[in-house]
Amino acid sequence: MAAEIGSLVTLARLRNPEPISMMHARFLLATTLVSLLSANVSSQQIDTARTWVVNGDFEQLDGKKLKRPGGIQYAKGWSSATGKKADLFSENATVESTVSTPKNYAGDQMALSGSNYAGVRWWSYQNKEPRTYIQTQLKHRMKKDSLYCVRFYVTLADLSKYATGELGAWFGKDKVEKEEPLSLTYDVTVPSVRSKVYTDMFSWQGVCGTYESKGNEEWMLIGNFAATEKTLNEKAKRPKGETRQQVFSAYYYIDNVEVYPVKNRTSCSCEQLKDAESEYIFSRKGVTPPGLKPAEKAERQTIYFKRFQRVIDPSMEPWLSDVAAAMKEDPAMKVELIGHFDSTENERTRVRPDLVPLAMERAEAVKEALVEAGIEAARISLSVKDANEPADESNTEVGMSKNRRVQVVVKK
Repeated sequence: MAAEIGSLVTLARLRNPEPISMMHARFLLATTLVSLLSANVSSQQIDTARTWVVNGDFEQLDGKKLKRPGGIQYAKGWSSATGKKADLFSENATVESTVSTPKNYAGDQMALSGSNYAGVRWWSYQNKEPRTYIQTQLKHRMKKDSLYCVRFYVTLADLSKYATGELGAWFGKDKVEKEEPLSLTYDVTVPSVRSKVYTDMFSWQGVCGTYESKGNEEWMLIGNFAATEKTLNEKAKRPKGETRQQVFSAYYYIDNVEVYPVKNRTSCSCEQLKDAESEYIFSRKGVTPPGLKPAEKAERQTIYFKRFQRVIDPSMEPWLSDVAAAMKEDPAMKVELIGHFDSTENERTRVRPDLVPLAMERAEAVKEALVEAGIEAARISLSVKDANEPADESNTEVGMSKNRRVQVVVKK
């Protein structure tokens, strides 16, 4: 058990993972072991009694089968504000519909909580694609001069070629209904400072601020309200392993929208989710003993994945580099990459046929990364064991995190 606790548990989908102390690792493991979530390990939930937003996590649907983009109106309490409809993504949608979760036409992402989230196009190059907006009616009317904490979480979709910083919310007395697919230019006040470009495709980031009511606002609108030429933006890098073509826009997933009264401005804060609030990837990375042969160095490496994740997480890049370095050291070396998934993923394939090739897709992603690093494709073979040969049979979240992996085996 001490060895398990001492193992490094890297945070999921964070670009710059930091070393985790023994105490920190104990906390992560303890938190995970008590989790009863079957689909993810996110502890970020909405306080439904506190928030004034109905269905802020987009989990309540009107019963219709989600089949195509532009379906935000199927989430209870939500609608679009313009003629270009915003998207709703759901685990209940088939992957052929292009609006499923975690994989869909915009990228590949697990929900922050539950299994659904919204999708909004914040900006596009030369304004070629219309922006989209989501809006909802609050449970109560706001009171003049009262303070409210406004918070929602975003993550940049994998196929976005751009990222932007104009992520904001607007409040009004009436519902906005524009038939044209146009850009809205309102005086957004939440958050009050928009100097950050949200480029993270691997974790959910909080966008929040305090709103002082002008009186009787009842509707909230989320989107980009700045002029195109004034929208702060920058190019985004496509994740490794993602082969689909990027789009010339900044498209974001949205989850866990909250609005609630506060007594002072310091009571409202949000940061990028860290630590136990993020699903993690297991790792046993350590110092490689001196004197090992290239084959031994290669076989020490295992590439781990977030649940349902097909692409390689940036935190796994040091492991990939070690494999590539060992294969370059011994040009005659050939390896077999064996893909695996955990029991939860295996169980889910019964209702999600798109997950059946998950283990092979993971092995293919690792091969692609090695080829990109300069290794000849002919030196790499692929196979799968699915969930048939688990590394850990404890069926705990920690144990299953060891099973979501690609194993490196040197061919004799």
